[in-house]
Amino acid sequence: MQPNLKALFERLLRSEVDFVLVGGFAAMIHGSTLVTQDLDICAAITDAQVAKLREALKDLHPWHRMNPAVHLSFLDHPRSIAGINNIYLQTDLGVLDVLSETQPAGNFQQLKSRAVELAIYGHKCKIIAIEDLIKIKEAMKRPKDLQAAEELRVIAKLVRSL
Repeated sequence: MQPNLKALFERLLRSEVDFVLVGGFAAMIHGSTLVTQDLDICAAITDAQVAKLREALKDLHPWHRMNPAVHLSFLDHPRSIAGINNIYLQTDLGVLDVLSETQPAGNFQQLKSRAVELAIYGHKCKIIAIEDLIKIKEAMKRPKDLQAAEELRVIAKLVRSL
């Protein structure tokens, strides 16, 4: 199956997983022209949220991508989420990273309190505040992230002037 981040995002919206969209896909929704190769969300990593995520992804063969030699299924591993802060998955629809915090902007609850809520594909979705996204992109210091931060600063300035 070809990567399809839009379909993966729609799947998450239907799943009722409580998340804030972060990363490149969020930047695109804010108006960035840069393309992303994965879907990043920030969520509280709890038993209930992981169960919803597993249910949403069960037919997409989700596996933990950080150790490809082992190829562990997310449907079975980890058995306990104690001490888990991030989940990095490969699915039939593309890469999904689930983060419990995005420094320097903060943890899930902090991001959620400042997030923008939009209706996307017929569902309400929390999108990281553009100011938080700029902070994160600047802190990463990679050329593509610095470029995204600059573009987002221009977008934020335009929005404020409306």
